[in-house]
Amino acid sequence: MTRRILDKPSYPLGGISFRRNRRPFSVNYKKCKVGITSFALLLIAAICWAQADKAPAEEGAATSIDIPGRFFDMKVPEGFKPQPVEEGGILKWAKDSGEIFLVVGDLFHESADVVFKGLRKAADEDKRMEEVRVLKIKGGRGLLYKEKPPEDPLRSRTWRLIVITDKKMIDVEFSAPGKEFESFAPGFEKAVASFKLKTS
Repeated sequence: MTRRILDKPSYPLGGISFRRNRRPFSVNYKKCKVGITSFALLLIAAICWAQADKAPAEEGAATSIDIPGRFFDMKVPEGFKPQPVEEGGILKWAKDSGEIFLVVGDLFHESADVVFKGLRKAADEDKRMEEVRVLKIKGGRGLLYKEKPPEDPLRSRTWRLIVITDKKMIDVEFSAPGKEFESFAPGFEKAVASFKLKTS
C-alpha cells in the first residue's frame, strides 16, 4: 500500500475523478479509507501502550503479578521491576539493592496441615528470627518469617512469606542488605498484606 501511495499520489475524495496533465485519475476511496483507518488504529494503540507504561511510574501505583493461570494475587512494591531468571517456575523483581523472589511449587506432603505445623515449629526454634507471624489467608495458611538485623550491615536480611494450600506452596522472599533493609520494609509489608488466594 505504501508503494502505491508513493507511486500514484491519491486523495480521499471518494469516487471523484480529476484531471492532472490532461490524464484522468480515479481515486480508490475504499483503499484509502482502509489505509488511513489502519494507520490511525496503530497510532492510537501505540499511544495507549506508551500511556500504560508511564501510568504506574507517574501515579506511583503498584503492579500486580502477571502469571497465566495464577491462583493468587500480590501487589509488587512500587519501583520493583521484573528481572530475567533462568530457572523455570521462579519470578524475580528488583529495585536498587532490594530483591523479591517468588516460587510456586507442588506441596511435598499429602497433608498441608502437617507441612504448616512443621514449618512453623522450625521457624519458632530458629534463633535468627526476629518475628514469626501466622497470617489469615482465605483458602490457605500463611506464615511470615522476619530475620533479625545482621551483625554485618552488608549482609543480606530476609523476610519470607510462605503460603500453603491443599496442593500448592508459594514462597516469597524479600531481601536487601541489612543497612538498607528498613527503607524497603514498608513496601515489603504492603506486598505481604496484599497477598490473597483466588477462590472459585
